[in-house]
Amino acid sequence: MKNIIEEITELTNQWYELIGNQHHKDRDCHWYIETKWSYGNLPTYIVWHHGYILDEIEENWSTYDLALKRLKEILEEKIKEEREWQKNDEEED
Repeated sequence: MKNIIEEITELTNQWYELIGNQHHKDRDCHWYIETKWSYGNLPTYIVWHHGYILDEIEENWSTYDLALKRLKEILEEKIKEEREWQKNDEEED
């Protein structure tokens, strides 16, 4: 698990560096995995991000490991999309 946490940490740094020169709010740089305990059931793990640059992200997972893997995937996907958007934006200028 330590490796994926280190990878996610690096991805969040890449995300910050990517959007850091844009107009953004603090919450654009925060990503969460929240544990939800309800009605005596096993917990669920919610991957979420409530920024301004991206649409709201909120996904439920049955295990913490699955939530970590999904957070990593989301970050990789959004970093790629943002790089492509910035590249296209620069080409238009």
